[in-house]
Amino acid sequence: MSLTHIQGRIIDEVASHPDGTSFNRLAERLKGKLSRVVLSREVRNLSRKGVLKIARDPNHRQRKIIMVENAVINVLEKMHEDRLRGRLSRRKAARITLKYISTYRRLVEEEASQLIKDYVKYKVLQCFEKILEEVV
Repeated sequence: MSLTHIQGRIIDEVASHPDGTSFNRLAERLKGKLSRVVLSREVRNLSRKGVLKIARDPNHRQRKIIMVENAVINVLEKMHEDRLRGRLSRRKAARITLKYISTYRRLVEEEASQLIKDYVKYKVLQCFEKILEEVV
């Protein structure tokens, strides 16, 4: 099974909060992009596949905290995306693109989980999209 764009967005949103996030906050940030029903189903699926973990909030009886698993954190740390500021020359865009291609190859070779491999591909494609938008 490959990673869907919706699943990639969910993982990105959860990963942007290192201490985790509640379902309601996650639903609010993704409002208009997917329904709460779809979000709930996808969070459960990603949890079953070992990408997200769901834990009880120690400060609240009913609330659960959603966090990314260590495999996702490791991938994001190894990718350390370049912050693209302003227009890029073709030369710099080519250099960054080659860097992402080699990073993709290395991470995919290291990773055993197909879903994590698909997430790496999703992140690299996002980076390529940003590069294309910034090329002069």
